[in-house]
Amino acid sequence: MANLVYKRVSTDQQSTARQDLLLAETGIEDPVFSEDEPGTSSRLHPLQRTKFGELLT
Repeated sequence: MANLVYKRVSTDQQSTARQDLLLAETGIEDPVFSEDEPGTSSRLHPLQRTKFGELLT
């Protein structure tokens, strides 16, 4: 079973570094991940986010 990981930040001043650190700490190997561009609205339902949808297909 693949480990699916979706990372995102709200602004272009933020990074996914903390998310990457937590992933490394879990010991998950070879995750399949998708990362949305900064600024993806938090008001969008996850299924309306392009990269999240791609991850599920």
